[in-house]
Parts: sequence; C-alpha cells; structure tokens
Amino acid sequence: MFSAVSLVVILFECWLKVPEFRSYRLILGEISIITKRRLPLRSIEHFQEQIAIIFHEAMSIPSFTNTETEREIEDYLEQRIGSIPYFKSHPQHFGRHPLPNDHLHRSVNWALVDKGKKKTVILFHHHDTVDLEDYGPLAPIALDSEALVQALKGIDFRSEMQEDLDSGQWQFGRGSCDMKAALALQLGVLGAYASDPEGGQVNLLYLSVGDEESYSRGMRGALGLLCQLKDEFDLDYVLAVDSEPFEATSDKEKVLHIGTVGKLMPVVVAQGVLSHMKEPLKGINALSLLIAVASKLDLHPDLSDQALGEQSPLPSWSYLRDLKEQYDVSTVLYAAGYFSVLHLKKTPQELLQRIKELSQEAVDEFYVKYLSLQDQAGQEHVIAQPWVISHQELLDRCQKKEGFSSFQEQCEKRAYQAFLIGVSYQAIAIQQIQAYLDFLAEKTPLVVIGFAPPYYPSMNCRSLPNTSLKIGTLVDDYRHYLGRRGLTLKVEEYFMGICDTSYCALERDLASYQVVLDSLATPSQVYELDLEKIAQIQVPAVNLGPWGKELHQRGERVFREDLLETIPNYLFGLLYRFEELL
Repeated sequence: MFSAVSLVVILFECWLKVPEFRSYRLILGEISIITKRRLPLRSIEHFQEQIAIIFHEAMSIPSFTNTETEREIEDYLEQRIGSIPYFKSHPQHFGRHPLPNDHLHRSVNWALVDKGKKKTVILFHHHDTVDLEDYGPLAPIALDSEALVQALKGIDFRSEMQEDLDSGQWQFGRGSCDMKAALALQLGVLGAYASDPEGGQVNLLYLSVGDEESYSRGMRGALGLLCQLKDEFDLDYVLAVDSEPFEATSDKEKVLHIGTVGKLMPVVVAQGVLSHMKEPLKGINALSLLIAVASKLDLHPDLSDQALGEQSPLPSWSYLRDLKEQYDVSTVLYAAGYFSVLHLKKTPQELLQRIKELSQEAVDEFYVKYLSLQDQAGQEHVIAQPWVISHQELLDRCQKKEGFSSFQEQCEKRAYQAFLIGVSYQAIAIQQIQAYLDFLAEKTPLVVIGFAPPYYPSMNCRSLPNTSLKIGTLVDDYRHYLGRRGLTLKVEEYFMGICDTSYCALERDLASYQVVLDSLATPSQVYELDLEKIAQIQVPAVNLGPWGKELHQRGERVFREDLLETIPNYLFGLLYRFEELL
C-alpha cells in the first residue's frame, strides 16, 4: 500500500511529465491538479454525504409555491449556509434579500465565496415545489422518499416504475427532482468551494429563489440583489447555471440547455352590445366575439416559432368565460380569456401584431355571418362592426376623457389590494381592462388585447451580445467530461419548460421589449419586471441539472448518481478551469 505522501509524490511527478494531466480536473476521489496548483484532497464520500444529508433535510421541509411554507425552506438555507466555516468567518457574504412588495414576506437566499477575483459564476435554483394534490392518500408520506418507495411498490405496477423502485438508483417524492436535488447539489458545491480558501479561478455566487412554479417573484426580486452585489463586490458575472432536471430515455445520456423559451400570456376581453335573450340579433353577445377569436387563435401555427432547429409549442387557451356576476336574461356584455404563446426568436411586437390581425379576421368573419342572420330575420344593421384594439390603444382613448387620471389611480389601488389577498395576475388584468372599458363607455362591440404577467423573455447563449463566455467551449468541456465517464451529451438550444434563466440576459435592446410593458394590463406595483436590471446583469445562463422523471406527478423522482456525483463533480471542477472557456 502507498502512503498518502508517496501517492502525492507519484501524482506530482506524473503532472510534471504529462502535459495532458494539467488540462483536466478529476474531482472527488480523483486528484485535482491544474495550472501548477495541487488542491486539498477531498474524499468523494464526504462530498456525497453532505449532499445526501442536505437533500434529505430539504425534502422533509414543505415549500409549496406561492404559500407561506416557502419561508420554512428559506430559514433552513440560512441556517445551513451559516454553519459553513467560511461564512462563519465572513457573515457579510451571505444573507436573505426580502422580495419587494411580497404579500408572503419571502426572501432570496444568497451566499458569495469571494476568491478576490472579478469574474463570478452564479449557481442558482428555485426552492418551491408544486403541491401534493396528485398524491391522494399518499400525501402524508410524499416528502419521505423511503416510505414512498415502499408504498408505490404496492400500487404502481408499471414495469418501468417497478424497475426504478427496486433499483435503489432513484430518490422519490415531491420536489425530489424539481427542485430539491438542485438545492442539495448546488449547496454541496458551495460548501466544498468555500472550504478551499485559495483554489479556484472565479468567485462563486449561490442563489436560491422561490415562486418559480407560480410567477417567478423570487428571480425577478433577485435582480435588484444581483445588481447590488455586483456593485458592492465589483463582480463580473460570466456564467449562470440553473439546475432544472432534464428528461431522457437512458442513464447514459445527459442534457444541456443553452437557452430558454419565452412566454407571453395575451389576455382578450370582449365587449358586446346588450340585448334580451329573446332578441339576440338586436345586440352582440360578447361570448360570440370571444369564441370567434379563441377558435381562430387556438393552435394557430403563426403563433408558434422556430429557431436553431427547434420549434416552440402551439398556443393553447387556459381560460375562457363570461364576466357576469350573476344570472339574468340579458346577453353577455363582457367576456374574457387568456392563453399562452411560447416563442423563440419572434419579438413581442411581431406576436402582438399577428394576434391583432388574426383576431380582427375572426371578428370580421363573425360580423359577416351576423349581418346575414340579421338579413334573414329582417332586422336593420344598427350595430357597428367590431374592432380589435390593444391595451395601449384602450388607455389612449381613456386618457382623452376628463377624470381618467384619478379613475386610473383608484383602479390601481384596488388592483394592489386584490393582489395582496392573493388574486391572480390574470384576474387582475381582466378586471383592469373591464374597468377601463366601463369608463370609456363606448356602446360598441370591441375586443381588447393586452398581456397578463408573468412575462418570460426568450434567451439563447449563442445570440447574446456583450458577453465573454464562449458557449461552444462550455459545451465541448461538458461533453468531454461526460465522455470520460462513458456518457453522452445532448444539447438542446431551448429549455421548453419555462424557467428563471429568462431573467439572466436579454438578446435585444431594451426598446424591443417596450411593447410588453405597454401592454401589461396590471399596474407596476402589482407586477414589476425591471428589464434594465436584466440588461445590467447580462450573464449567459444554461440549464445543467440531473436526470428526473415524472415531474409534478406522483412518480416524481431523481437519479441518485446525477444528484450525488455527476452534476456536482462537474460544477465543482468548472470553477477551477473556467478561464479556459473565455
């Protein structure tokens, strides 16, 4: 047996004689040697043990999205980070950043390992999860992986599920892969890097944010923190890594996302002309207008997008209904709906323009049919043709009427009060548009198109201006790392699941996004998106996480090897050779 000293001497001699030894970093159980620096040996058992402990502890803590339980995981993270020796000595390097105007009083957890560098890598993840509804009677054990495994063995007899339950290679439970695995492995990397006071080529900033599964208040609220830390510590953000799980068909394939899909949520509010139900052709039912628009826009290929060999999903409606508060025998005066548009390269202006064009086509076609029915019934054409206008155009019309400024101020106060008691962004947007239509008091059929929060800009690292990272070099580096372990890499240009990397950088100048701010039908005190701060941060962001299955379902699980070894090993090593990627 070699002594520890002999082993180090042998490896050092190899390092002197073999140039290739200097180029790669073998971490945690392999020896890390890079650019004439021998780093402290860290056993893989110790590193894995810390991640496993963190994962088990975090799993047991409920942190359901958009609820007060998110504060419980924030408390845990503050305690965990504070127990790391580096942060005991540097208490000014970690903390909690309160989310502005948050009705649940949540925070962003952050920690900075300052190596005296300017270049800084960000590791971030969200710590909220979806609820336990799909677990049914298993809900009481949904956060206990071992108990859940035993229960699922007796009720879920799908062959793949049984194989995974018996293999011991998977951790089950709500939040196991989305997103407590990321929490554990990134926090493990933070602790390991903080324990090496001299090694490494970059600073490491760790962020844990909430509300990702709902409205991304956490990441949006972190923008101010990122700008503050950048100025306070003179940081240059060179890469941000989110660790959302990926889905695959083989344990030999890993997935890297170098961009993320954008998301707009158009809100459509239709105003009709009232009539008695016995005389429907003497008015126009708002539902008729809304249904015409919804039928035209639903799954319309012009509202999908293609870029870099990938295609975004077709648009799909989430909500469609009348706005009557109670039943009566009149036709419907107001009706509203909203749908999602996922985009890659199309601009918000292009999408809004096409939505307006298609909507006008829809109401024109309805109006032709409506006039024909009036002719058949022998009724006069007394109702004007319906028109489609944008939210900004509606505001412009309202501002020409006396008293609108004070009326708008009252509406925004009511909207904020509704927001504080948990009314959704979409409902508030609809209420605002309906209130402005009431104020305008034009008794003509109209369709108003605005946007409801949240808005997610699309982003791809290949298209970002003003960044130093060579994304192709990062891809090659990760592929080489995986190849040495008998694994392959699949690169996806866009993460289609919608995630917080949208708020790391902008592909276009600020003016290109102004149409979004103009079209948002919620006041700024209800929903704030500071695009200027994103432009200040302007950090390339990738998604590099563990293999997971059945996200948001009862069978949610994460691959143990990725959680404990493959992903944290790579992220840890990256911090020591980052200059090679610039």
